[in-house]
Amino acid sequence: MTKVAGTHTLPFFPSARPLSSPLMMQSVVGLVLVWLVSSIYGAAAFAHIARATKRGASLNLAPAKKVHILPTEEEVRAAVHSIVTNAAKSAIESRGHFALAIPGGSVLKVLTSLEPEWDVSKMTLAFVNHKCVPIDDVKTAIEAQARAKFLDRWGATNVVSLGGTSNGEKEASEYEAKLKSLPESILPRDGDGFPVFDLALVGVGDDGHIGSLYPKRGEIDVVDGPWVVPAFQKDPPSISLTLPVMQRAKQTVISAAGKSEKYPNGKAGAMKLAIGEENITPKDFPASALRQSAVWILDEPNGSELGMGVSSVEKAVGDV
Repeated sequence: MTKVAGTHTLPFFPSARPLSSPLMMQSVVGLVLVWLVSSIYGAAAFAHIARATKRGASLNLAPAKKVHILPTEEEVRAAVHSIVTNAAKSAIESRGHFALAIPGGSVLKVLTSLEPEWDVSKMTLAFVNHKCVPIDDVKTAIEAQARAKFLDRWGATNVVSLGGTSNGEKEASEYEAKLKSLPESILPRDGDGFPVFDLALVGVGDDGHIGSLYPKRGEIDVVDGPWVVPAFQKDPPSISLTLPVMQRAKQTVISAAGKSEKYPNGKAGAMKLAIGEENITPKDFPASALRQSAVWILDEPNGSELGMGVSSVEKAVGDV
């Protein structure tokens, strides 16, 4: 290979070897295309294409292995409570601090009845996703809802807040900057520079969205560096942690429990697609991208389409 101007790499073709076989011709054409992509779009773009191709080879995802169906909504809640408590105690004991990421929705309801058994002053809380709205608007702001339900009662003071504007790009950029300003003693990083939360609680929507990463939108494809992205699926926009951040948490937990008149089996259909459907991709159903990195804890209605037996709180907690 020959370097040109210190920037791009050109394929070197030995002139002594005739390009007679079809296989050799294909190889040469492939090398030329690689060089053209690298030359036109730059090394970063080529690296992105290479990673995307690598990901594409495993789009037919294997079913999730850590799945627990518990008899009742109350048992799901008890399992999540134990997981949060154990993660907090373990992190504080091992490194002196606990980094927690939470979404809105049903997870807030689950956390409402949790009484912390750890030193909350040694906890930093960030949001998996959040609407770009005033943070004190209890009707729309996850932070305001979380404070009303449990954060203020816990005495939580280390909360990474949004700025409260409706500018999605500005809020995402500033939120990432706030996370990056945290020292590694508070929010560790992995070898690729991504943050590693001690625990990320993630919710799944009926359409498979996680955080604010929605199906068939570009946000789910952002895997090459950003920690936070703006999401414009709805108005006002939201911010969301990117997929690599959710995947790289030390522990990632997805819970689904409860039902309604509209959804008598809760999110059973969504859980089936997220956990076990073979012909699905993260682009079609983002939650499927967490199959191998998350522990899934469902009550019986939400797990009714999986064809699995009933587990226990102890087994679910022990699997994290």
